[in-house]
Amino acid sequence: MTSRLARLARSLLPGIILIAAACAVLILTDRSRARSDRTDAPDQHAARIAVVQFTNIAAFEHGYAGTAQYLASVGFSADKGTTIDRFNPAGDVGTLAQMCTQIGTAHPPYDLVITLGTATTQAFMRANSAGTPQVMGFVASPPAIGVPLGDFVEGKGRPASLAGFGCMQPIPALFQALRETAPAAKRIGVVYNPAEPNAEASLKVARAVAPTLGFEIVEGNGSSVTEVVNAADAVLSRDVDAFWLPPDTVVISAAKALIRKVRDHHVGVFTNLPELAADGAHLNIGADWDACGSATGHYAELLLRGVDPRTLPIEDFVPQRVSVNLDGLPADWSIPSAIRARAEQKEPLEVAPKSVLEALAALPTQPRSGMPSIALLTYNRTPNFEDCFAGFEEEWARLGYVEGKNCTMRLRDAQFDSGTLNTLAAAIAAEKPDLVITFTTPALQTALRRITDSRIVFSLCSSGVSVGAGKSITDHLPNVTGAEVGADWDTMIEVVRATLPNLRRAGTVYSPGEINSVYFHEIWKAKLAAAGIELVSVGADKPTELPEAADSLVTLGIEAILQISDNSSSTGFRTIVRAADRANIPVFGFSPTSVRLGATLAVARDYRDVGRMSARIADRVLRGESPAAIPFSEPTETVFIANPDRLRRYGLTLPKSILDRARIEAESVDPAPAPTAASGR
Repeated sequence: MTSRLARLARSLLPGIILIAAACAVLILTDRSRARSDRTDAPDQHAARIAVVQFTNIAAFEHGYAGTAQYLASVGFSADKGTTIDRFNPAGDVGTLAQMCTQIGTAHPPYDLVITLGTATTQAFMRANSAGTPQVMGFVASPPAIGVPLGDFVEGKGRPASLAGFGCMQPIPALFQALRETAPAAKRIGVVYNPAEPNAEASLKVARAVAPTLGFEIVEGNGSSVTEVVNAADAVLSRDVDAFWLPPDTVVISAAKALIRKVRDHHVGVFTNLPELAADGAHLNIGADWDACGSATGHYAELLLRGVDPRTLPIEDFVPQRVSVNLDGLPADWSIPSAIRARAEQKEPLEVAPKSVLEALAALPTQPRSGMPSIALLTYNRTPNFEDCFAGFEEEWARLGYVEGKNCTMRLRDAQFDSGTLNTLAAAIAAEKPDLVITFTTPALQTALRRITDSRIVFSLCSSGVSVGAGKSITDHLPNVTGAEVGADWDTMIEVVRATLPNLRRAGTVYSPGEINSVYFHEIWKAKLAAAGIELVSVGADKPTELPEAADSLVTLGIEAILQISDNSSSTGFRTIVRAADRANIPVFGFSPTSVRLGATLAVARDYRDVGRMSARIADRVLRGESPAAIPFSEPTETVFIANPDRLRRYGLTLPKSILDRARIEAESVDPAPAPTAASGR
């Protein structure tokens, strides 16, 4: 019976494919007719976009979602007239070619075609005789399909209509992680489809890297799901110590079956596909598909706004994600704590190559007539920023502002990059918006240097005076005002004395490159010294430096971590907590988000309130009040937050006078040891 059904399914497949192709034709003709029948003037964000993906694997589904979400966030959405037609040949090459021909010859033509994956990019490049603007995403190796990296050069293989990026998976990093995880491993098994250029390019990298780390690669191949699963049997019979699943469309489609088979042989699985931790893959380092989708959307925005694709270089861009699954880990494997920490930590990801961010920043903002234009700038999107910005948005809406109806707003994020921050600020200065709102101290600092012709309202800044915005909260630059956020040092010392009466030596990580961090660090050091407590400090300017800094700090004889709030520690707070947990010492924080991230206690200002305050100040400025007449503001209410589980863990007791003021919160993630499957971005 099963074989008869299989034969019937195979006999019906050509008909199903033809029906799918016919549906694609109907979509194209119907969309064309609907567009030609429109008589109203199109919105400036109305666009007709085709998205082509080869299959429905997780990478392409997440990629499409990230692309569409980003485009909607910048105005290319259905409610503004944009239509997105999706095409998926379900892995059939012939249907893909037919679809690409139809898309390339559609009348009226598409404004943009987005191709997700190597096969679709290659197919539409061949079919695109009309030169429709094309953005490629999720292509492991552009050179493998004839598109060289770097600037556009006529006659070198890259179509003039093509923009996009390569996302070659971090194979060397994965193999290095395997060497650290399985020191005794020698033979690595792999199966792949040699007909896929991205798979062949990945194997080429692996063949070069493996010998340098003492590995031998045992290969098998196949051109279908069934063939690669069968090939795995042959590879596993050759005494391999680990099995690699490369970025290959056929292998990804067969991933669940392959992982089960490999684990049944008690062999560890490692992949460049972080989503496969949920299916049992033990060690995974690869591209974050949502972030790659968002990056694809950035390129799409540029082309939809008229940027010539030839002005954008083709470059590799791989925002990384790490995931692990400890269930069934081979006895001779031990995933290092640093790798597990990366899997647990949601690190900030780059959203697009720097060249793309600079190109977007250089585009002129064209607000609608009569609407105030508002440029928002942040150094990064830390948990503190998210809290503050949420408060700003709440109050902004309460004040009656609606983006696109009575104001235009655009948030730019420099993602911890000082060069990008300067570029973004320079672009804002050239636009001359009605108001600039900065979040974080580095953003204000840069805006003061770069933006002189616009009014500035700052938020989430430790001290406007310390960065040069004025001599005092009332005597300041005439075009600048805003809401500061300090710390209640004295109340924290009161709480520390009540819970740890014998404390003499405490620690903190700080960022020597951030003026706000240095400012807080010096104040806190002096305050603690006056209370008879020595502050021991270790520097870390970026979240990636925090693991080493935190591990070093807890070895310096400290009895607790009293962590100041800055951009770096806000993003990597869990890293500090993990180091403290290993040393069995508590962490106290100055941020309202810190208890959710593992602090035992927090004595903090309300960052949402800071956001609300800055929204009210911005409203006053837009209504005609001079910034010079508005003093710098700061919330005076202290939020006291406690985690009962952590208090019990460290045997700490709060006096009733303090407990009555406390808000009780739990961690957002269980503080117990890492679960069997964990992933982080």
